[in-house]
Amino acid sequence: MRIVYFYSDTHPYEKAIYPGVGPAFARPLGWETRPISGLDDGNFDAGVVDNRLEDGDLTRLKRYLALPAEGRSAIFFRVSDPDMPDSTNPNTRFIFDCADVGGVHYATTYDPEGAFLAFTRRLKASRIIRLPYAYDSSREVDFPLSGRSRRLFLSGSNSRTLYPARHGLRRKRRWSPLLRYLVHNLKHPGYPEHGEAPRHDITHDRFVALAARFTHFFLCGARFNVELMKYVECAYAGSVPVGVPANSLSIAAKKCFRPYTARTFDLIGDLRQPIGKLAERAAAYRTAMRELRSPARITNDFITQANAIGTGGRPAA
Repeated sequence: MRIVYFYSDTHPYEKAIYPGVGPAFARPLGWETRPISGLDDGNFDAGVVDNRLEDGDLTRLKRYLALPAEGRSAIFFRVSDPDMPDSTNPNTRFIFDCADVGGVHYATTYDPEGAFLAFTRRLKASRIIRLPYAYDSSREVDFPLSGRSRRLFLSGSNSRTLYPARHGLRRKRRWSPLLRYLVHNLKHPGYPEHGEAPRHDITHDRFVALAARFTHFFLCGARFNVELMKYVECAYAGSVPVGVPANSLSIAAKKCFRPYTARTFDLIGDLRQPIGKLAERAAAYRTAMRELRSPARITNDFITQANAIGTGGRPAA
């Protein structure tokens, strides 16, 4: 199956704060990428369409979808947020307005939850497949835990509603001098991609490099406990995972987490574990994530799911 990942012709992907959007999402998978203007060239069996859409992209997509369904290849709009169906952005709304159009399906990075789960239950013809973040072994940092600071790396948005576990730890850290020392807090960089002024530039490889200075990495999967990119970034950093394992993780990956209690005493106990045991946990987590999110495995799963749907349309030349 020839899979092509289509991305916006004009969206400023270079300002994205993580490599989970646009061509960067497809790169670890080894998939061909084209701008959405390349839809008309055909010669693909399944097209995955990135969800950062601009006005000009909609014009091109509408032109493609106006073709007879039996004469065009299937496309899968990528969904990367359970709350996307509730968006008021007209370009995002377009993605969901295409529901049940012939040859239109959806590829979700996370297990369907919340508004997106409700959306899937209303579908009649469109289908849903899983397309998680692929593991990119080229981003791994090999720095021994014995040379790191025995502290917990904490980062990301501080929304109480979306990230209750993260918000709770930050709140406790604010009032505890001990936690302020034990927990290294990196504030969210903002969204320059959407016109905001950046708060800092510790993103992409700089983010993983900073995380690799500490033995432990705090993880939580938002209110729906989904597998954010941080779950693979912890493995790239070679760190010990702390927090809440995402529902979609394998048993092998989940075993690397200690039950999260939010108690300072328990965190200290974990930080003070023998370095050899910590190194074993970090290595086991990296191995588990390499296997779970192997690019070959994700591609094979995508092909299996797409074939089960019966993508039809025009075959690749």
